[in-house]
Parts: sequence; C-alpha cells; structure tokens
Amino acid sequence: MRKFSDHPGRGALGAALAVALASCALFAPGGASAQSGRRRPAQQTQQPAQAEPQGESESGPKRSEAKPAAAVQLIVMEQDDSAFGVDSVTRGDVMESFAGRLSRSPSVALTRAGRGGRGEANKRAKGEEHAHVVLVALEEDFGDPARRTRQTDHRSLVIRTYVYAPKTGSLKFSDTVFQRAARPSVGVGGVRLPVPTRTIGRYPSQLELRQAAQDAADRLLSRFQIAPPADIP
Repeated sequence: MRKFSDHPGRGALGAALAVALASCALFAPGGASAQSGRRRPAQQTQQPAQAEPQGESESGPKRSEAKPAAAVQLIVMEQDDSAFGVDSVTRGDVMESFAGRLSRSPSVALTRAGRGGRGEANKRAKGEEHAHVVLVALEEDFGDPARRTRQTDHRSLVIRTYVYAPKTGSLKFSDTVFQRAARPSVGVGGVRLPVPTRTIGRYPSQLELRQAAQDAADRLLSRFQIAPPADIP
C-alpha cells in the first residue's frame, strides 16, 4: 500500500498550501486580519478641540469705565449787571478762571448756565434736586454809587459769590475775594519760581483778577469740605 505523501499530486498540493499559509501569517498584522487577508485601517485619534479664550467683550468680566459720582453738583452763573464799565474780555477771563479751577476737581460736576441776576439764580436753584447754583459777581469795592458813572478801575474789583441751595433756593454761602499781588511763576519740584513776563498788551490787573477768580473757586470748594486741586493754578 502506498502512503499519502508518496502520491505526486497530493504532495505538490500540500506543499503549495503550506507556502500560502506561511505567507498569510507573515504579512497579516493580527489574527483577525489574517483571516480576512486585509490590513486593518489605522484608527485616527481625534484630539479634543481646545476652547478659544473668551474676551472681556463676550462672557468674561467687563471693566467698569464709569467715573465715580461727583460729591457736589454746581451750576455756575454770571451776574448780568456786575462790574459796570468792565469790558467783556475781562469778565470772560474771570469766569473762565473761576469755572476752570472748579472743573479740575474730580469731586465737582460743573455746569455753566450763562448770565442772570439773583432772582434767576434763586429760581433756578428751586428747580434743582441736587445741584447748587453759584452766582458770580464782579463788583467794585467802594460804597459811593455815584462813582459808577466813571470808568471802572480794575484794581478796585472784587469777586463775590452767592451759593443757592437746591429745592429751597435759600442763600447758603456768600463770599468776597479781593485781589492780591500776582507773581507769574512756574512749579519746579513743588516750589514756585518767578519767571519774567511781558505786560505789554495785557489788561490792567489781568493777572490779579485771574488769580482772585481761582482763589474764589478754592474758597467755594472749602465751603463743601473739598480740597482744592493739587496742580498749581
């Protein structure tokens, strides 16, 4: 009897089957892929999406840019019949110095209200809920009304302020500020040093009046327990 391996056809078939099986085992990455004869596609790992930084304008906290409320609200008026004979340039310079000094204080909310008399200032104050009305008058410091007919001497001018309370319109404060010698100066390290100036073309007592207006503003601030601005006038 002849053995199975001795059959020529069956021996060649067995050898070919063994080679095929060895090739599949060699190239297959795993058992499951060896059975199918295909390479398993590589799995792509999906990275979690990074959250974009949120700006302050979206959901983040927003910075508050609102200024703190002022401690005092002031409405400044110029007395319409003050300083008979004083030119409009001088009056305007005084009012600008006065109002400008007040506006430099962060504790003051300032409003300009034009010109008027004491009656108008009183009426305006009665219609206000919180603001005080300040009437600024530029007057001559002498008692004889007859002298008002001549040309006004700027050196005799004083600044009077009248402060009317809101709602009631009652006169709360009144002050008179006189002129003092003005020496133009600059601040160097907190020390005021005089500087040379030209007086040609200036109005009489212009610097003194401007300084008096700033002094009147500081006096008004002290009435409300507010420190004057730290900068040099």
